[in-house]
Amino acid sequence: MKKFSQLGLFALTIALTILLILPAAQAVDFKISGQINRAVLWGDNGNDDDVKFVDNDNSSTRFRFTGGNDFDDNWRVGITWEVEMQSNPSNDTDIDIGQNDDTSDVDFNERKMEFFVQHKSFGKLYMGQGSTASDGTSEVDLSGTTVVNYSSIEDMAGGFNFRDDDDNIITSVGGAFSNFDGFSRRDRVRYDTPKFGPVYFSGSYMNGQSWDLAGRLAWKWEDVGKLAAAAHYTAADTQRDPYDQWSASASWLFDFGLNFTAAYGARNDVEGRDEDPYNLYGKVGWKFDKWAFSVDYTYSENVGADDDEAQSIGVAAVWNIWESVEFYGSYRYHDLDRDSAQRDPGVGNAEEISAVMIGGRVKF
Repeated sequence: MKKFSQLGLFALTIALTILLILPAAQAVDFKISGQINRAVLWGDNGNDDDVKFVDNDNSSTRFRFTGGNDFDDNWRVGITWEVEMQSNPSNDTDIDIGQNDDTSDVDFNERKMEFFVQHKSFGKLYMGQGSTASDGTSEVDLSGTTVVNYSSIEDMAGGFNFRDDDDNIITSVGGAFSNFDGFSRRDRVRYDTPKFGPVYFSGSYMNGQSWDLAGRLAWKWEDVGKLAAAAHYTAADTQRDPYDQWSASASWLFDFGLNFTAAYGARNDVEGRDEDPYNLYGKVGWKFDKWAFSVDYTYSENVGADDDEAQSIGVAAVWNIWESVEFYGSYRYHDLDRDSAQRDPGVGNAEEISAVMIGGRVKF
């Protein structure tokens, strides 16, 4: 049944594409775009090592329809329909010798299904499934290496499990690290203000009676460089597990290629926890010609359990050989220190995890 529903969705997509191409049915200007992002992922958890062929979840395989028209000079109305399709996503596979990750059930996952109405003087209103105000506020990054390394480090190897020397599972990379990026994409209503110089603000309200607020900045100094930054606050006090959360990130890129990125995020008043989790992230990079290189460091505390200390170091290289084609490689080291009082009886210290990803992204 699941496969039939996927085939039905695919058939509907093709049918709508044909209808949109017909001039008589075209309501707004539109285009089709997307990307395929595949990689080889090698990992070593201290007991075993394995090679996986994955979809790179740092920037997953997807396709989208976008469109919009201007009306009466001041108004613009548009739509976005974006669907993700992944086979063996990199954040959801573990080091397991003999495991066949290939499946015939490849899921379509909704990313965005929304429309917007924009007025030059009054801002922009979104309705539907899409980015909340807080989405991406922990992930501002001008390094040019985000296709493989950025503050959400669990996208690369989040399913790899930390294990002790007896191969007992402690927790996953995704369970030990978080950049506290907010509500991601939800069914919501969102409003963006007009720009006040280099700054604008956003707010959204979503199912579950949750809301968030965010601000963003983008500024360029001629012959010097450019700065981008964002910050958010989310209130999830109506959720089953209530909390409040905030994060901020900023990135500076000099015109000659040197760049710096930093991010901080925290979650407060988490039910059942004595310690508030938080995350620190920093990156130094260099861009020149068609190349980008970076080194980053992440420190997460109390994310998986009270008194957890997790850290990660990564290096990345991206070759943007043509406008829509790039190849990349990355190495990342992960370490978890979990207090013995927080471990299950009989479970020892976590072994370090190493991961290497090599792949390419082609946009269309």
